[in-house]
Amino acid sequence: MTALVSGPDVRLLLLGTAVLWGGNLAVIKLLGEHFDPIWLSGVRIACACIPQCLLLLHLRPTDWRLTRMEVGALMLCALLMVYLNQWLLAAGIGLSSATNASLITALTPLTAATLALCLMRERPGPHRLVGLGLGLAGVALVIVNRPSAELTRAGFGDLLLLAGVFAFTLGAALVQRLTRRLDALRISLFIHAAGAVFLIGHAAALTFTRDAPVRLPTDIHWWWMAALSGAISTGIGGLLWNMAVGRVGIGRASVWLYWVPVFGLAGAVLFVGEPLTVWHLLGLALILGGTQLGTRGRSG
Repeated sequence: MTALVSGPDVRLLLLGTAVLWGGNLAVIKLLGEHFDPIWLSGVRIACACIPQCLLLLHLRPTDWRLTRMEVGALMLCALLMVYLNQWLLAAGIGLSSATNASLITALTPLTAATLALCLMRERPGPHRLVGLGLGLAGVALVIVNRPSAELTRAGFGDLLLLAGVFAFTLGAALVQRLTRRLDALRISLFIHAAGAVFLIGHAAALTFTRDAPVRLPTDIHWWWMAALSGAISTGIGGLLWNMAVGRVGIGRASVWLYWVPVFGLAGAVLFVGEPLTVWHLLGLALILGGTQLGTRGRSG
């Protein structure tokens, strides 16, 4: 398993993650028109396990013993980083837009850096507090800049996206601790497999308990798109992310997520045809400026 730790340059791992995650936001928006959010998340995460299982068969690890504490921590990571994050992401984009999702997920580095400070029991300095304020102001600007007829529904979607960011950040902090004892492949495969079980179980329960029919596509092409989205963006992207976090820590790794909104905005405009306004650019400037300020050094 040492190849997973000492292999590619960590910058390539993080840039690849940003490309996969940013571009995938537009794909999720398109798929959300044909799937119920919980079913879309379940299908994608189940397929995310495929490339990780293939890598597992190739590497043939010998020691997969886990303590009860490690299993509990991995289950909590699966609940936060996969189940809640993916469900909130799919539901939020369905109500909002891929453009807004790109901007809101740009808060991830700032929330990660702030959480890292809290875990180390350090008080955030003025730079970090100002950065947090700027980032939240950018998100607020994007959320409220809508026609009044769209504000309630789409604004709720934006709040779901924001909740998904916090869920992911909490889970990523736990992953950083787990990487001291476990390899990235074991962590990624476990949390995606457990997350898939949570999501599909939730989807099945929802299907049998509600009266309205489940929204699923009849065209096989949408199923293929969902499968590829899960396998490539979530499966491979999640593995790259966990490898990077294990090598440089969540604080330094999260800074590279600056690139996610850039690729996300490009995908939303090019592939979904969403409008890009001056308010989006101003919100992006506030979020990225606040994030850069808030993640500058520990003393902040």
